[in-house]
Amino acid sequence: MLAIIQHNFTGIDGLTVSQRPRPHLIAEGVLIAMETLPVVPSDWHKETNPHATAEQAAQLPRVIGIGGVGTVIAVGQHRDQQLLNQRVLVMHPQGSYQEVICNTNPDWLFPLPDTLSNEAAATLTAGPGTALVLANFIKQHPSDQIMMTGANSVIGLILCQLLGPAYPGLTPIVSPASQAYFHHILPDFPCYLANHVKTTTGRRLLVDIAGSPRLLQQLSATQHPAEIVSIALQSTELTVPFTFVHEDFDPLIYQHFIQDVTEQKLQLPIDRSFTFMDTQLAQHYAKDTHSRGRVLVDLRH
Repeated sequence: MLAIIQHNFTGIDGLTVSQRPRPHLIAEGVLIAMETLPVVPSDWHKETNPHATAEQAAQLPRVIGIGGVGTVIAVGQHRDQQLLNQRVLVMHPQGSYQEVICNTNPDWLFPLPDTLSNEAAATLTAGPGTALVLANFIKQHPSDQIMMTGANSVIGLILCQLLGPAYPGLTPIVSPASQAYFHHILPDFPCYLANHVKTTTGRRLLVDIAGSPRLLQQLSATQHPAEIVSIALQSTELTVPFTFVHEDFDPLIYQHFIQDVTEQKLQLPIDRSFTFMDTQLAQHYAKDTHSRGRVLVDLRH
């Protein structure tokens, strides 16, 4: 079977499409033919820096990817036989960019309703869980103003929805190129350019999704936040109190998100799909263009 392999830390262009043995079915396993995979920033960060994420870097070579959507094609004798032929969302941090994976953890497998598309389900792989971590942090650290960089990103748009347009002090920040897109996706929410953020009195929290040290420096100099929380940077040279947060996987949260998206209570922004053979192109596109929703890789084409 085909898989996308990282051999070194030279970046996106170091990835290869390689043949690997198809996993064998074991009693505790479920074989899944993968169909739709998300392209997420942690992918290309791991491809250039072994310490880019909070998790321990895997030994190379490794299959890239952390999850996706597929169809169950075989079920081991110790697993639920009703899973056969079901579409599922699967978390697979051992590497999901391969034609077939073997899931051995029932908590990481989520059967999908017929009304939920592959594309929307794959977008759940990376985004809502992290947005929820930020939403909880914001609520636990009451502030008069919450400035949010990268508000047009997938995580930013989801975080805005989790908080709601009337959340006190919510100040989404976008680039000039992304202002119209943000208003199109979330017309009930305000958004601001970095140099147009109004200085307010009281406690100011800076929520960093964009991961731009230059932008953090600019906002720190002009807005004087009391605290910075980031999902994109693990440290900063600024003297402002700084916290790095990341998602701790909880299957109950993903079941809740699947229901919310199915019932259209949560909108997931989706951009475009690339073929499996164009994975490098997909990563370059996601990395080098303004976020317009989750970029996907589709094995069905």
